[in-house]
Amino acid sequence: MAKKINILLRCVAFCIVFVLIFGQISKLYRRDDDETNEIHAFYNEPQDTIDVLCVGSSPLLRGVSPMLMYQEHGFTSYMRASALQAPSVSYALLSESLQKQSPKVVVLLADNLFQSYDYAKREGDMRRAMDGMRISRYKWDVIREVTKFDDRQTALSYLFPLFRYHERWKEVNWAEADPKPLLQHSVRKGNVFLKDISPQTVPHNFMQPTGEAVVYDENALYYTEKSIALCKEKGIEVVLLHLPKMSWTWEKSQAMQMLAQRHGITYLDFDTEPIRSQISVDPMVDYYDQGHMNLTGMLKVSAYLGDYLAERYELSDHRTDAAYAQWEKDLQQYLKDAGLS
Repeated sequence: MAKKINILLRCVAFCIVFVLIFGQISKLYRRDDDETNEIHAFYNEPQDTIDVLCVGSSPLLRGVSPMLMYQEHGFTSYMRASALQAPSVSYALLSESLQKQSPKVVVLLADNLFQSYDYAKREGDMRRAMDGMRISRYKWDVIREVTKFDDRQTALSYLFPLFRYHERWKEVNWAEADPKPLLQHSVRKGNVFLKDISPQTVPHNFMQPTGEAVVYDENALYYTEKSIALCKEKGIEVVLLHLPKMSWTWEKSQAMQMLAQRHGITYLDFDTEPIRSQISVDPMVDYYDQGHMNLTGMLKVSAYLGDYLAERYELSDHRTDAAYAQWEKDLQQYLKDAGLS
């Protein structure tokens, strides 16, 4: 009996040591990525403290600042966004988020409704989001879809990223290697702003009818409608959002408006003339590239969206609530980091 116990203890000790070493090596090999870190930091937001949850791709990540909206109105929000976010990932992030948070409003950036998603070509973008997600049935659902459409990617590599990044040993300077764990707390609340300016030229007849035929991607539409249905089931208001993008068209905007009407939700398009004029988007100053706002553009978009949400929904002002004191601290650090203080 004593011998069996001794063997068991050795096995347990081996497993513990293996997990510790495996974890440290994983930290060394993992690419340090802002999007991955911001997605992961969401898990440490206290339960039921997020008033507005925003989900979608990089225009949201770059274009909306939760901290600036908090500064002006006092409601809390978080951007669960990543570059070229797959519709399946958006739905997974929304679903797992609603296990811990009970937002009054969910904002869905649904620009991907008109394009198919190639899991093979977009593996890097997939991993930016997926590496920041905890293992859950929602993540597992995405993994199954990815591996179904691309047999070169494996479930094991998504569950344990070390199996995908092991070849990075050539890039690691072992003398200076500093294991970086995933971010635990974010002062940016999912926003990763860009300061560079890239002057843009507004396309000829921008947002004018052209007769273009637009067709929803079936997979994107499926997950968008699932997201809307999930929010309705939980009594959450939904805002379908489009942010400034030079490649947007009047026909796509109309299709989004029709989708919103069909589901009885709000559609907000920042490329429509009334909004563009009101926020005074300057193509020479406010863009990082054709599809993303820079810091100055983000200030304008965040100000308008903050006003819009505060005026239409009963969102609490937490600025004098002691329970949200950390948000006040985070705000000051955020303004300092952005050069706005």
